[in-house]
Amino acid sequence: MHLITRLSVLAAVVLAGCASQDPLYKGVAAGTGKHLVYRDTSGNVIRQFDYPDDAICRRVETLAGRAARCQDAPASGFQAQATLRYNPPGMLVQGHYADMARCRADTGTMSAGVELINGCTAQ
Repeated sequence: MHLITRLSVLAAVVLAGCASQDPLYKGVAAGTGKHLVYRDTSGNVIRQFDYPDDAICRRVETLAGRAARCQDAPASGFQAQATLRYNPPGMLVQGHYADMARCRADTGTMSAGVELINGCTAQ
């Protein structure tokens, strides 16, 4: 039993170490915080979603893939924002976008279960 526990802990440490070494997220530990930040291949922020808590952010992060990481502190450099509602559970999420064009492109067609509440405005 102790060997299995040690292997599980080791695997978790290795995975966390690999995720934190992603060059797009240099210095940002994966899976922490409530701000899900997306970056392009150059490491520039392109969008961010603010979730109510860390647990929700981490669940979405696992689906979002390599280009997105949860962070404790919000990113900077956004020029546009929009408010989305996730149904279920009826949760409001603030989205931040690099610029107005990105905001309009991202909110022009919403995924099933996502509703645009407040359209793109300057931030």
